Amino acid sequence: MPKFDLRTIIFMSMLLTFMLSMLLAITRSHHKDLRGPGYWAVGNLVIGLGMVLVLIQLDLTRPIFLPGMALIGAGLSLYINGIQAFIGRVPNHRITIAVFVLLAVIDAYFMLIQHEIRATVVLSAIIFAGVYLYCARLTFSRDEGLVGSLYWIASSLYLLMAVLMLFRAAYAAQVVGDKFDTFATWPVNAYTFMLGAVSQFFISSLFVLMLSYKLTQNLESIATIDGLTNVLNRRGLEDASIKMQDMCKRINLSMAVLLIDIDHFKKVNDKYGHLVGDDALRHLAKVVAGVLRSSDAFGRYGGEEFCAFLPNTTESDAIGLAERIRAAVEASALRLGSVTIKTTISIGVADSVRAGYDFKGLVAAADSALYGAKNGGRNQVVSYTHVTRDSRFLST
Repeated sequence: MPKFDLRTIIFMSMLLTFMLSMLLAITRSHHKDLRGPGYWAVGNLVIGLGMVLVLIQLDLTRPIFLPGMALIGAGLSLYINGIQAFIGRVPNHRITIAVFVLLAVIDAYFMLIQHEIRATVVLSAIIFAGVYLYCARLTFSRDEGLVGSLYWIASSLYLLMAVLMLFRAAYAAQVVGDKFDTFATWPVNAYTFMLGAVSQFFISSLFVLMLSYKLTQNLESIATIDGLTNVLNRRGLEDASIKMQDMCKRINLSMAVLLIDIDHFKKVNDKYGHLVGDDALRHLAKVVAGVLRSSDAFGRYGGEEFCAFLPNTTESDAIGLAERIRAAVEASALRLGSVTIKTTISIGVADSVRAGYDFKGLVAAADSALYGAKNGGRNQVVSYTHVTRDSRFLST
């Protein structure tokens, strides 16, 4: 078995953790809305400081206190907080405090009072194993794609480190006490620090990759989400309709579209101002989204017009859904202080059976139906079939 110099391993681990801390801190400074990297940056910094204290202790003939282990444990537990924040949970800071206090108490009691370094090493390793196991649990993921694979790798590395810590505890429990008089030359220390530093580097790199992927998703979301109503914008609707039409065509299902327009919206803007008009648009989007199904794609087509694509839906089914939407909007009211605004909507309905699957063709068919609804008095639902039937009747 090759031998490693523990001081060199710890020194390189210190440089590595400080470098990762700087990398994550820079990332955090440019993306303040993402909290996870901040915890990881501080965690790596604390781990690095703990390693400095461990390195200082190695110069002693017989270590009398190991405060660096408590700092390393606190730094690792900060990774738990970072993972919790990254996946959308509320970070539990009590975990970090508990790990630090527990390690410090164990260190002080067994090193200063009992003078038993073996118990300190065994219990500290068990606590580290618990921290790693909890990290493995948090990063265990059933997600598919790139993020799911990265989570799986991180979880596996954390699990590997937990097993290594348990091995360290078991091995230390069986070692003759005199071996710990030369703690600095105990081979297991060098292997533990080396594997821990390497795994920490890979795990930090995985989180940077996940962060990059998440930021890319956020940019894509910004490009496809309407900033005012927080529903899909026109580009997002086109992308969603393309995916939906591919699925429906593949398994021979019909899809329908609803084109929704607020009646006399200009009067709302003229009477109450554009800010109130914006509130009316947000209110409408919320009401309509509450009626639609989770599988439907809903967004703002432009101005006061909204659009919804409905998979596995015929025109007659879409008419029934459109009527529920129209009734819900008519029954709801936007209250802003002492002002109450009631609006109605007109809806044009078309489906792929009569207009085809193409985005432009579907929307054009629904638009002609919407035009018929507005000409017919507004606050109603009109289908593309009804419009074409009336056109043929008028032409004869």
